[in-house]
Parts: sequence; structure tokens; C-alpha cells
Amino acid sequence: MNHRTWKAKGLIALIVGVLFASGSVFAEKRALVVAGDEEKKGGYLVDITEAAFSRVGYATDFRFVPWSRALTKSIAGEYDMLLAAYYTKERAEKLAYSNPIGVAQVMLLERKESAISYQKIEDLKPYRIGHISNSKVSPEFDRAEAEYLNIEYAFDAETNIRKLLAGRLDLVVEKKQRIIQLVNTVFASEAHKLAFVTPPLHTNYFHNCVSKANPDYQKIIHDFNLGLDIIRKDGTEARILKKYGEDGEL
Repeated sequence: MNHRTWKAKGLIALIVGVLFASGSVFAEKRALVVAGDEEKKGGYLVDITEAAFSRVGYATDFRFVPWSRALTKSIAGEYDMLLAAYYTKERAEKLAYSNPIGVAQVMLLERKESAISYQKIEDLKPYRIGHISNSKVSPEFDRAEAEYLNIEYAFDAETNIRKLLAGRLDLVVEKKQRIIQLVNTVFASEAHKLAFVTPPLHTNYFHNCVSKANPDYQKIIHDFNLGLDIIRKDGTEARILKKYGEDGEL
């Protein structure tokens, strides 16, 4: 066997060794635990997050719990990532934010017979408003919520809509997509009783977040953003959005 053959075999052995070692490291690597609330389960935000991480070599383990628990434990670093949160200055002190992964209009839902209208947040003072614990809408609405609005809290949108239909609430604050999902499934028989109040309260962007208490938070956010850019360029994100009936790109 000549020198060139030995050299080629040595190179092949080196490549195989590196690939094997890399595969072993990946196989032993713990999946990132990504926490979100139940309403996001089985939705486009999960698929986008999973696809983006997959492109950069991360496995993901999704946990769906009440929003308050997902937020609190993510800030504490008990979960590796918080799925699809809105940006607030208060949260940004403790959480690092990814690039946007989705968009949502926050709406008011009413019983159609109520025919409620408003021009400014102050106009909502007389009404009993259902909201999700620890959810944010906009700086203006959040201030009004803390100072003078009559807010009743629940852990999920389904509970709030039931209270609305029962006349125990006048309005419900919720993302448009989530309301449509519930009205078309859980509340299909009573959909004719419900209506959106316009204009929307706010248009928010979803971000994935990592606690700044995590020593690897900068790398995780960087790698996720890189994966997100890849799936946007190769058409994966567009296919996911089409699958779920989401319109357009961010």
C-alpha cells in the first residue's frame, strides 16, 4: 500500500472519528425545557421554536402549564426558555428576549347584545373585565389595569368566556387567535352570542425568553435567533404559518 493510500485512509478515519464524537455529544445533550401556557400547545409558535432549535442542533422538551407558573419558573431559571411572551421593561430586567416569532392582536370580547363601544381606555371603567393572571397588554392598558379598571382574573381564557356568557363579566381581554379557536370549538353552539369590540386594544409581538440567571442565556438566545433566520430563509417558517392559517411574515 503506497503512501498516498495510507494518507487517504488516515483522513477518512479522522473524519469518521470527529463525526462519531460529535454525534455522541449530541446524543447525550439534554433537551432544552421550553415552558408555555396550554393555549399554545399544538400551535405554530411551538413548531417554529422546535424547527429553529433543530436547525442549530438543539433538542426541545415542551411543558405546558398555567401562564403564571411558566413565567415565574422561567424567570427563576427552572425552565430553560419561556415560550412566546410579550416584551415588557419589567420582564426584560430578568429575561433576555429573542427576535419576534409571532404577532397577536389583543381584543375585547363581549356578548353581542351588550353593544359596548370605546374610544379610549378610560371608557372601559364601568365594565367588569376578565383577564389572565400576570398577562400584559400594553403600557397604557397595564397602567389602567393597576389604577382603575375593574379586572377579574382567571388562569385561562375558557374560564373567562364562560363567565362572560353567564353574565358575570361584561368583557374579556384575550388574543384574537385564541378567541377564534375557542369560539369555533368549545363554544361553537354559543358563537352567535359573542362579538369583538373594536378597535383592538393592542398589537403585540411574541418572543421566546431565557432567564438572565442562566449562565448560558446569551448563547441560547443567539443560537435560537440563528436557527430562526435559517428557517425563514429556507421556507420552513412560511410552510408552518400556512399550515396553521397564519397570514404573512413578521
